[in-house]
Amino acid sequence: MNIRDVIPELILIVLMAISGIITVSRLWQDAVIAVTVLVLLLALGGLFLYLIIRIRKLGEEQRACDKQMRAVLEDLGRQLVAKQDKTTQTVIETVESLKTRMYR
Repeated sequence: MNIRDVIPELILIVLMAISGIITVSRLWQDAVIAVTVLVLLLALGGLFLYLIIRIRKLGEEQRACDKQMRAVLEDLGRQLVAKQDKTTQTVIETVESLKTRMYR
């Protein structure tokens, strides 16, 4: 995962923390409450960031699994076609063999 992928989320987390600290410091003018709100908002932003990264990783894993499953199914299809051709050839040979025996 590249850091450039989460830059918009990081900017929003920083803006959320700054606006929260400004709001609390203006309303209550208490440093302890302002710091606790800042920590709370940063923790909440970190949780959101973790969830976003986890969801993206799950999406990538799902795409890889789908790609692998598609390759396996294509290989299975090729194997089935080969077996069908072999069975068809065996049936044709058997029918031809029976025809030659009947006409003798």
